[in-house]
Amino acid sequence: MSAPRRSFYHPAAGAAILALDWVFFGLEWELGPVSLALSCLLAAGAAYAIVARVQERWHGDAPRVARAKALLGAVAAGVPFAVGGTVFGGLILALSGLHRLGALTRGRGLPR
Repeated sequence: MSAPRRSFYHPAAGAAILALDWVFFGLEWELGPVSLALSCLLAAGAAYAIVARVQERWHGDAPRVARAKALLGAVAAGVPFAVGGTVFGGLILALSGLHRLGALTRGRGLPR
């Protein structure tokens, strides 16, 4: 039996990207353009820090690779709209293996 294929993102990194995006932009806070710019920076910065750490420590990526993946995650979390229900959100789910969790909760197990 072969080892399971590793995902691009660790599932915790994918969950962090989507959670940060939802907190900052999914709630649709209306606080003006200054707060929007600040929210974009905070979401991107938090996503970068979390994803880089998770990718390096839990996923075993080299520091340079972890930072590159963190930059992609920061862009996804920092755009000023909720990405969860978009193509970007679907890509994050697929790249992190989080799409498999739906199969687990429905009792189907992991795909082979």
